[in-house]
Formats: sequence, C-alpha cells, structure tokens
Amino acid sequence: MSRAAVKPTYHQTSLDEARERARVDEEGHVYLKPPEEGSEEIYVGQYSAAGEEQALAYFTRKFDELYNRALLLGARVATQADGAKSLRASRIALLKELDDGAWVGDVSALRALLAEIEGGIESIAAEEEKAHQALAEERLAAREEIVVEAEQLAAGDEESTHWKNAQARMAELFEAWKAEQRTTPRLSKAQEDPLWKRFREARSTFERRRKAFFVKRDKDAAEIKKAKDEIIAEAEKLSASRDFGPTTKAYHRLMDQWKALGRGPRKTEDAQWKRFRAAQDVFFSARDQANAQTDAEFAENLRVKEDILSKLRELMPFTKPAAVRERYFKLIDEWDAAGKVPRQDVKRMERSLAEVQDAFREASSTTKAESASPKDERQEAMLAQLEDTIAGLERDLAHARESNDSKAISEAEEALAARRSWLQMLKSA
Repeated sequence: MSRAAVKPTYHQTSLDEARERARVDEEGHVYLKPPEEGSEEIYVGQYSAAGEEQALAYFTRKFDELYNRALLLGARVATQADGAKSLRASRIALLKELDDGAWVGDVSALRALLAEIEGGIESIAAEEEKAHQALAEERLAAREEIVVEAEQLAAGDEESTHWKNAQARMAELFEAWKAEQRTTPRLSKAQEDPLWKRFREARSTFERRRKAFFVKRDKDAAEIKKAKDEIIAEAEKLSASRDFGPTTKAYHRLMDQWKALGRGPRKTEDAQWKRFRAAQDVFFSARDQANAQTDAEFAENLRVKEDILSKLRELMPFTKPAAVRERYFKLIDEWDAAGKVPRQDVKRMERSLAEVQDAFREASSTTKAESASPKDERQEAMLAQLEDTIAGLERDLAHARESNDSKAISEAEEALAARRSWLQMLKSA
C-alpha cells in the first residue's frame, strides 16, 4: 500500500564546489582533480563551445540530473509508490549509470544516498514477502478446503448419496481448483503437488464408486424386475380363482413379497405395478360381487336370527332355568338352522348370542349346584365344558366366514355339528 506523497529535495552543485573538484584546460577539456596526492586526474569530457564556467556547469548539470533522479527514487521508496522489484531495478540502473560515467559532483554523497535507498527497498521487499506469505497461506487454505470436500464426497455413503448432485458438486470443485491455480500468489510446486495428489485421488475414488453404484443398481433393478414379473404371473394366474378365502391370503402373501423386493426404476416399476394391480382388481372385484350377493341372500337369515335373539332375551333373567330349558334349546336349534348372516353382522350377532348363552349356563350351574347329586355335578361339568367348546367353535366359524375361507368354514361347521350333537345327547340322558 502506497503512503502519502513525499516531495523530493533538489540537489544542485555550486560553481565553487565544481572548481574544487575539477579543472578546465584552454581547449575546454574537463578533468577531475586527483582525490589523493600522487594520484592521476580523471578525464570527464570536453565542452569547447564556451569558457570554464559553461564547461563546469554543463558537466555538473549532468551529475545533478542523476542525483535528482536518485532523490526522486528515494521519494518513491518512502511512499512505497511501486513494488520492491521495480524500485530495485531503478536503483540498480542509477548505480550502473553512476559507475559507468565520470562526474563532476559529490559522487560519494550520491553513493551514500543510493545505499540508503537500498535499505528502504529491502524493507519494502520484507513487507511484501510477509504479505505474500499471508496470501499464500490463504490460497493454501482454500485448496485444502477444496480437497477436504472432495474427499468427503468420495467417502460418502453409497445408498444415501444423491449421485447427480454430488457429481455436479465435484465438477464445481474442479473448476474452483483451476480458478485457484490462476489466482496470485501461485503456490510452489512443493505446496501444490501433495494437495493435487489428494484431490486427484478423491475424484478418481468418487468416480469409481459412482460407476460401481450404478452398475449394482442396474443389476439389482434387473433382479427386482425379474422377481416382480414372476409375482405378476402368479397374480394373473390367481385372478380367475373363485376360492376366495385361500386366494385372498395368497394375494396378501404376494403383496408382502412385492414390498420386500423394494422399488425398481420408476418407469419399469409403474408399468409392473399397473399389471399387478389389474390382476388383483379382477379377483377382488369378483370377490366383492360374490360377497355382495351372499350378503343379500343372508339378509333374510339375519332378520330371522334377530327375531330368535329377541325371543331368547324374553326368557331372561334365567331365575328358573329348568322351567325354560326346553324353550331355550328349541330357540338355539332354530338359531343354528337359520343359517349364515351378512359378514358385517356376524360378530355382532355371535356376541349377542354368547351373552344369552353365558347367562343361561351361569344360572343353570348355580341352580343345579344347590340340589345336584355327585353324578349330576359331573354331568353338569361335562355340559359346561362342552358348551364352552361350542362357544369357541362358533367364534372360529364366524372368523372363517368373515375371511371367506371355505376350508376353515367347512371344518368349523363339521366340528360344531358334532359338539352340538353330543350336547343334545347329554341333556337327554
């Protein structure tokens, strides 16, 4: 940074000082007087167009011009108007000019001035070197930041890395590196080479891992596509099935397998999902239509069972269960004979019936416990156990009907019929 301007002083050699230092012969030749006794004069030059004063004035004026140029250089140094390199070149030029010529003037003073100027120039050079080192450290830190970020990108997790954005950022870092190379002050080779090696390795590692990721992704995508094509083929095969219970479970299993495979490429995934959904829609549409038809058929059964349930509740509370036993079991038989109800009413109706049955069993157990013989107690225990089993089977049947599992429905109905037959046999014994 330059300082405030300094007005240079002005040097002029007087005629008396010139006469002390030189003489002029009759032909206008000028000689420097010997600096020491016994030494020889130094020839300066000739100025023959005039007398002594004009000749001395001519050669002192040339010296004064050189001296004043040195004073001007000193002012430039004092204000740091130029860099040390330019100022040093100017001083060397003045010193060479002084060394190469013969002058009429105080040469020693001029040499001392140039020596003083040299000290000022070296001070400027030292400040410049300090500033240069500070800037170099900034440039070094900037390069280090570029390298560190590149290394972080290269070491990122493959699955969580957004490769397109990361690749764009790596390209930006490379452009930043090239911009830093053009920025002054330039780093030395010893400073730059280790950083460049790290940066180059980070870029290479990043590109290698990026390519490997996409190769693996393409391979995984191909495997997912193949596996989902197989799922679609099975789903399409099942779409015509009218065995609704097991087929519904099969579709749930296929859906779990589909989710477990994960997503493939969007374009492929969307097309495959459309086919898979289409196959499911065919089946579930048919199932919904069948359920709707069945529910419509079971609506009358529901009305009958609600009427039976109302009649059973009229028998409550079961204060004298023996008195209403025949009526109670007749209504239970009518309930069983009424058939299935719509799916949405199964749980409600089974729960309502269970409340009545639990109340009757509790009342019967209490009454018989008061008067029953040991044989009667054993029979009642068997009846209670059988009725509990029947209640469990009824719940199983309701669940099977709800899921349209024809196999489970058949098994539950068969087991329930057998237990009810045993119950009737025990009651009549």
